[in-house]
Amino acid sequence: MKISAKNARRVTLTSQGLFHKTHFGLGKEAVQKAVEQLLYVQIDTISVVERAHHHILHTRIENYKPEMLHALQSEDSTLFEYWAHAAAFLPTKDYRYYLPIMQGRRDKKMVDTKSRKEILSRLKAEGPLQSKDFEKLPGKKSNGWWDWKPAKMAMEHMFLSGELLIRERRGFQKVYDLAENVIPDHIDTRFPSERERGHFYIRGMLKALGIATAKQIGYNRATVKRLSGYNIQTSINTELDNLVEEGEITRVQFAGNDYYCNTNILSEFSSRMGKKQLKFLSPFDNLVINRERLSELFDFDYLLECYVPGPKRKYGYFTQPILFGDELIGRLDCKANRKTSILEINNIWLEDKTPITDNLLESLKKGLREYASSLDCNELFIQQTDNKKLKKALCL
Repeated sequence: MKISAKNARRVTLTSQGLFHKTHFGLGKEAVQKAVEQLLYVQIDTISVVERAHHHILHTRIENYKPEMLHALQSEDSTLFEYWAHAAAFLPTKDYRYYLPIMQGRRDKKMVDTKSRKEILSRLKAEGPLQSKDFEKLPGKKSNGWWDWKPAKMAMEHMFLSGELLIRERRGFQKVYDLAENVIPDHIDTRFPSERERGHFYIRGMLKALGIATAKQIGYNRATVKRLSGYNIQTSINTELDNLVEEGEITRVQFAGNDYYCNTNILSEFSSRMGKKQLKFLSPFDNLVINRERLSELFDFDYLLECYVPGPKRKYGYFTQPILFGDELIGRLDCKANRKTSILEINNIWLEDKTPITDNLLESLKKGLREYASSLDCNELFIQQTDNKKLKKALCL
């Protein structure tokens, strides 16, 4: 069975909550739904515009506020932090499927006994603490700016091994607590079997991606193997074949490759699109994070150039893909200047194949205004664009 490029994109965008404006609804409940649908939301420190987790959720939830995410983690305990392919917010109901990674981490790396004893003793006596609360913790001194202090290193190892979890973040700094104090009693904490793990990744990633290859389903396999030594791709491949045979999963052909999807998604999927939505995506957005997949599905070659030396950058330090309807049409390089409350547009590029229509120009104008407002910026300054007609039309 073959699937067209348009339908492949629209199935993906629907599953990602980007095809329709209020896919997840509004408010804190919508934030929970979004994280459960996406399987994870990446956390990142770069705040040129806003931090990745807030950007990703705001793109999907119109009235999103950071306090909603904080409450779900620190008060409701329905989200927790751990590693997907990177640091991420995860649904607490999925906690048990990360236990093998934690166990693998414990088996691979030991924590200094004195440090561990001191950390556990103080957490039990005082409650949640930050690494800075352990200034006199036993251990070696830092050897340079890149080295973490002994306490921070020890607590991070205990976090990755599952002994500690993050209770909340204060000013983006982690506040650690004992895992048993963070995970509610009603959460299933049984160690999953190999088959259960395979089913979890397959069902979760297909729910989030709509359609995917076996390799895309196991996208975080490199991180899992590095942390725990465990190769999740083996169980994914085995269980994919089993679920296809049982009829739950269907194999489809796209771009000459085998893709997989839930059997019912193609019959339930509506390819009808209302008014095209324009969105500026985080470089860490779930839709774009797998660059190889992005190129295959959307014919969009993308590189986050903040890690590229300045003279070698083609576009800019922190360019964001521009989604318009079911296509990625260009890139935006901007910075939210908090001091002046100005959204500084360094440049806007459109793909060569993107026609500059009145509809697109109006959508860009509106989208930039709304984007600036969401970043608490009350002005826009457009320095340049790659097209004179575009710059003239966007002189707001």
